[in-house]
Amino acid sequence: MLDFLIEISWSGLYALYNYLSVHVLTCLIPAFFLAGAFNAFIPQKTITNYMGSKSNKIIAYFVAATSGLILEVCSCTILPLFAGIWKKGAGFGPAITFLFAGPGVTLLATPLIATVIGTPFSVTKLILSIIIAILTGITMEAIFGMDTNKDNFLETAENDIKKGKRKRYHTILFFVFLTSLVIIGTANLTNIIKYPLFTISSIITIILALKYYSKEENILWMKETFGFFKMVFPLLLVGVFLVGVITPLIPQESLRPYVGNNTLFANLLAVLFGTIAYFPTLVEVPVAKTFMDLGMHTGPLMAYLLADPAVSLQTLLVASKIMKPKRTLVYAFLIIIFSTTSGLIYGWFIK
Repeated sequence: MLDFLIEISWSGLYALYNYLSVHVLTCLIPAFFLAGAFNAFIPQKTITNYMGSKSNKIIAYFVAATSGLILEVCSCTILPLFAGIWKKGAGFGPAITFLFAGPGVTLLATPLIATVIGTPFSVTKLILSIIIAILTGITMEAIFGMDTNKDNFLETAENDIKKGKRKRYHTILFFVFLTSLVIIGTANLTNIIKYPLFTISSIITIILALKYYSKEENILWMKETFGFFKMVFPLLLVGVFLVGVITPLIPQESLRPYVGNNTLFANLLAVLFGTIAYFPTLVEVPVAKTFMDLGMHTGPLMAYLLADPAVSLQTLLVASKIMKPKRTLVYAFLIIIFSTTSGLIYGWFIK
């Protein structure tokens, strides 16, 4: 018993070490800075115009659902960004759509899935992810309302623009380079390419921040960034450790007898596995290839790939801190239902 406890503890620690060494510096930290900048520099009116409770709902959900095509982030990186746009004034429904679509609707994964599994499968997965993202947001809005998070709205950037201290294109330029850090950090690039690009973008971002924003604004940016860090990072580490402990207890080979056919149980099991056994962005694709080689039906395979990038134990743990446990449970339930149903329907059409 003691040996078993030591083994799973080491597994959790190794998952934690692997996560910290791979994700934090170039993936998660830029996301915290981006979320902090959203809250400190972006006028509340900009967010509310496109994703707020009074904005055009078609535009709001379209912008939220296609965000992943630009950001290319994983489920952990999207959390501070979700907290940032909701805190800044986005409606709850579009914010939820953004939470799912960030890691679930990506251009990077689409060609990789096409190469490994097939183009029709990949395109269908992309379309289904967008549909699920919108359906989840609309359903959450119907249940909980289109309310915004009204805490600590900041007007600094908006006031400066009105006074002419900073041109709008200055803000756009700054956010282009800041967002590029998130994109570069999560991109599937070799280190010899990634780190020079990341360093150059970091330097340019710092120069733009010092040039276009005041000392007080930059201090405010750091405070907002640290606030998101304190809220998200500790719980994220706990979640990563728990996943590291649980994952070895679910051997992939043992799933074959249960997911070889397109049944409701098979699709549900595939989704639950994707929820519990978190894999970093794009890693779920070779894992899916392994499942396919082991005999997983295309229906459960689709259900797994729909759920895995967007929802995980650590995502739910941190999300409960941001939007409270009741909403988080409903969000998880909807993702499980929509992903399971989509996989089941897809499996019926694709034998």
